[in-house]
Amino acid sequence: MSRWLLPWSGSLKKRACRYLLQHYLGHFLQERLTLDQLSLDLYNGSGVIRDISLDVWSVNELLESVGAPLELVDGFVSSIAVTIPWAALVTDHCTVEIQGLQLTCRPKYRTSTTWDSQGWSSCMTSSMQLAQECLKDPPEASEEPPAPLEGLEMFAQTIETVLRRIRVTFLDTIVRVEHQPLDSDTGVALEVHIK
Repeated sequence: MSRWLLPWSGSLKKRACRYLLQHYLGHFLQERLTLDQLSLDLYNGSGVIRDISLDVWSVNELLESVGAPLELVDGFVSSIAVTIPWAALVTDHCTVEIQGLQLTCRPKYRTSTTWDSQGWSSCMTSSMQLAQECLKDPPEASEEPPAPLEGLEMFAQTIETVLRRIRVTFLDTIVRVEHQPLDSDTGVALEVHIK
């Protein structure tokens, strides 16, 4: 039996799922995730978030930190589905399916070509830090109080195992790059549809 299924209540698992999604995706979303926004089937290890507007400012900050030649104008995701094989975390891949991603970008002209990897390293967190932060996240009023948890290290190892084996799939993606010269009333756009 999986280590994930034994000592943790359904309430803690739901909070952990929300926390991990918020931790890794939250700064790119216009609004904070709520439990109502999530559709979770914890027994089968799946969850879906629907109708997500991207936080243009945060995405552009990341693009700026890596020296990308584009900036985001608008972004939307129809759904993000996550599947975690609780019973076979060591052997099966976790999957993230992003459906209906729509990005509208425009060129960004830069004066320097430096690339700073600190933007990427600031997004990284150890599994032990994640486990500690997740357990500090207070339960919502409708949830049962958390049971005392032994084995923080085991929880951190479980998180690390999940994060090590992730497969990401994009379906029905549209990327649109628009360009309108400063001295022109008209512009040009390239739109790529990926099924």
